[in-house]
Amino acid sequence: MNFQNIINRKSFQSLTSVILITLCTISADAHVKWFFDYDVTKPPTPIGEVLDGTFVKMFLVSVAACYLFFLADRYIYEEGILGEFDKKLKLFDNAANYIMRAAAGVFFLALFGWWALGIGESFYLTPELKTASPVVPWIQLIMALAVISRYTVFLTGLGVFAMYLAAVFNYGLFHMLDYMIFLGIGYYLTVSQTTNKGLLKSGFIVLFACTGLTLIWAAVEKFAYSHWTIAVLADKPHVTMGMSPPIFMKVSGFIEFFVTFILLGAVSVVGRLISLGFMSVFVLAVFEFGTLDAVGHLMIVAILWVLIVRGPTDARNMLVLPDKSLFTEAYFMTGLYFLAFVMIFILYYGIHYYSYGS
Repeated sequence: MNFQNIINRKSFQSLTSVILITLCTISADAHVKWFFDYDVTKPPTPIGEVLDGTFVKMFLVSVAACYLFFLADRYIYEEGILGEFDKKLKLFDNAANYIMRAAAGVFFLALFGWWALGIGESFYLTPELKTASPVVPWIQLIMALAVISRYTVFLTGLGVFAMYLAAVFNYGLFHMLDYMIFLGIGYYLTVSQTTNKGLLKSGFIVLFACTGLTLIWAAVEKFAYSHWTIAVLADKPHVTMGMSPPIFMKVSGFIEFFVTFILLGAVSVVGRLISLGFMSVFVLAVFEFGTLDAVGHLMIVAILWVLIVRGPTDARNMLVLPDKSLFTEAYFMTGLYFLAFVMIFILYYGIHYYSYGS
């Protein structure tokens, strides 16, 4: 069996395993703040308690998996496997634009309807960001209608920024770092109709980067505030697959961080498969958590769909080292994985301490 077949088989097996485990840990992707009590002002679990023996073992496994994945990904990319097909799909900027506009329209119309039909309290952008303001739902209705015309889409983008800032004012910056994705959505919708190709490309870059940061930030939350999810696991014990809640939350956190990182770093057509698997997680979560989860995760599903249809921007090529060996490229990406893991922990605990003093 030649090297290409070995790489392809290992890549497929690794990807399949990650997707299956992720689907089994589906509750980890249903935002706990939307369903159960939480208190973000209380200090997170001390870092010394998080970094126990189990955590270290899981981290080492994820590092090895990261190296193997990027070894396969860079091989597929450099050998041009399905390369022409991948390049053709990158031209679907218009399709991506329609997906985002349609999703934003449905999303903000649902937020208005949530209040207007008396289903629940009005909220800014996600279910726990409640507001008593009677003006917010009507602004959301205007935002929903503004996506219909290409000449008014920018109003929806500006509206997203306004909602985010209002939520920061009411709930604090640390809390809103959970939702950096909306900064990306706001920026993309604001510049999406520009004729400037550079500005349009920046819209996709910011959109994908903010989505990745949101998912990685949520992964660290699973380590820092794993006790928040105890109520979820008590209500739906079948999702733990026999694991204890602490172990289950560690597994969920590592999977979410790992999958998000390789999604951001993949340059071959494999990235589209990862997006498809990740999107399936959020779609299937609706069957577990209902309409509220469907509304709350609608925009993430839309962005992952854009990644499937259009693929990443050319900016991702900065992660490629064409004059280096496959093993060096995989080593480089694994180093970035290690750096990202360390930095996101420092930022999470540091910003929390700065915000609340504990």
